[in-house]
Amino acid sequence: MHHEVLAFLLSLAVLLGSARLFGSFVRRFGMPAVVGEIIAGIVVGKTILGRIFPEGFTWLFPAGAASTLLTGYTTVAAVLLLVVAGFEIDLTVVKRSSRTAVVTSLSGALIPFALGYGVGFLLPDGDLANPARRGVHAAFLGIALSISALPVIARTLLDLGLMKTDLGLIILSAAVFDDLAGWIGFSVLSREFTNAGSADLSKIGVSVGLTVIFVVSTLLVVRPLADRLLARLDKPNEESSGGVLSMIMILAMLGASVTQALDMHAVFGGFVMGLAIGDSKRLREHTRSILREFVTSVFTPVFFAMMALRVDFAAAFDLRLVVIVFSIACLAKIGGCAVGARLSGVGMREALAIGFGMNSRGAMEILLALLALEAHIINPKVFVALVVMAIGTSLMSGPAMMRLLKAPPSPVMALLRAGVIDLDLRASTSTMAITSLATALAERAGRPEEGGRFAKAALEREEISSTAVGQEVAFPHAEVPGLPGPLLALGRSAQGVDFDAPDGEKVKIVFLLLVPPKEFELSLRLLSGMARLLTQDEVRRGLLDAKDTPAVMATLEAAEKVLSAPGSSRGSAGARRDDDRPEPAKG
Repeated sequence: MHHEVLAFLLSLAVLLGSARLFGSFVRRFGMPAVVGEIIAGIVVGKTILGRIFPEGFTWLFPAGAASTLLTGYTTVAAVLLLVVAGFEIDLTVVKRSSRTAVVTSLSGALIPFALGYGVGFLLPDGDLANPARRGVHAAFLGIALSISALPVIARTLLDLGLMKTDLGLIILSAAVFDDLAGWIGFSVLSREFTNAGSADLSKIGVSVGLTVIFVVSTLLVVRPLADRLLARLDKPNEESSGGVLSMIMILAMLGASVTQALDMHAVFGGFVMGLAIGDSKRLREHTRSILREFVTSVFTPVFFAMMALRVDFAAAFDLRLVVIVFSIACLAKIGGCAVGARLSGVGMREALAIGFGMNSRGAMEILLALLALEAHIINPKVFVALVVMAIGTSLMSGPAMMRLLKAPPSPVMALLRAGVIDLDLRASTSTMAITSLATALAERAGRPEEGGRFAKAALEREEISSTAVGQEVAFPHAEVPGLPGPLLALGRSAQGVDFDAPDGEKVKIVFLLLVPPKEFELSLRLLSGMARLLTQDEVRRGLLDAKDTPAVMATLEAAEKVLSAPGSSRGSAGARRDDDRPEPAKG
């Protein structure tokens, strides 16, 4: 037992150290950290170390107790990764999603599922883990091609300055629907595959029923319970979040235990618990950020490295299969989402941008593929093809969206000159701040009686999702029927306003944008333009230090000149790529 414990501790140190090292290295080149973590597993695993020095590989990663301990660690990591992914799903956004998001989600899920299912049936027996269960394999491939990766999408939208725009909300809402359906479908599929014999309609009905009962009961029971516990534990004025983190861990492990006992995978329980806890308005963004950082720094690097360690990528790489999976995945997802968006009245360029945004698969696809590999639903060749597809789609989405949404400079400065600048915004809540700026805009527009209507529209949009982006900045916005043109206001608060910001900080700089209905492209240009300006530290400092309106305008004009200079990439959308797992910014 002494050697097994030693081997476990040493292998854990090697996996975590190499995963963090390679993850940090690839991020310098704009790639997600998960790529480096997979490379780390390839280097210390069967693919390289196992070939060059098999005795060393066997000593470092022996079978038996040490392997069991490491598997237990990675199982906990997978559960926590899905808890954090569940946090990213705002059920309020789901309930209030627009028709565009619903139609986009349906077409972006059904078309890839149909094509994936068809391809799964056409693949030769050599590409299947169990040719006798071809239907299960085909269904899994359909699910795998249908899902998106919310963490990747959220990060891409944040980098492009689109997180708080209506386009960003459509993409996030559609991705939420896809991921919910995908994980529920996989839980049913894995349960059926675990059961001996072929599945029939009655067994599938039982699986679906158990899944629905678990999800509904968890949301009905755990969500109010979490609310009460968080009211006691998550105090804004207390620095320690230890009690909340313990509560989340306990509930996550209980949820995972229930789904494991029901023959659904343990990670599904973590995902549903993340949904229930994350939906609580009492869970502060600061606490969410602490848990994300803890999970993505300590657990998930080991998980993805361990995943790559177990598979011989060189032996399992099949170029034909990689090309088939990658091509079908991209064509089906981009085309399906674009068709849905176009049917809802979105312009062609924006519809394609939505398609490329939804095409990101990332860590969630890799996790799904690994779980299917462990359940023997797929073989290593299909697994490697899905991993390559997940990485490739994540890398291409940001640049493709940038190219599609490239537009003339936004008229931010012109609107601000004609709008309102309040350097002494007296408000302690987001409602007060938005109401004050909306009233001032109505008066400036010569329509003082419309102040209440302007504020109501912006507050209704704020209820769907906070428009705070962190770093003491918020961009509340709304469409206002009957408005002849866009209106823009800038407010500055010395004491700060509570906007439920992702970094937990109070907002001191507030831009309120009101646009006429159907001005989708204009709203996108304005919000993206403001986001690009405010990504620069010196611009935020300049606005906070400005003594008067001319100083504010001078700060913004200087920043806009820098951004519009030929060859300038400073503050540009997409200049920063980080991880592809859940980040502190929440949509």
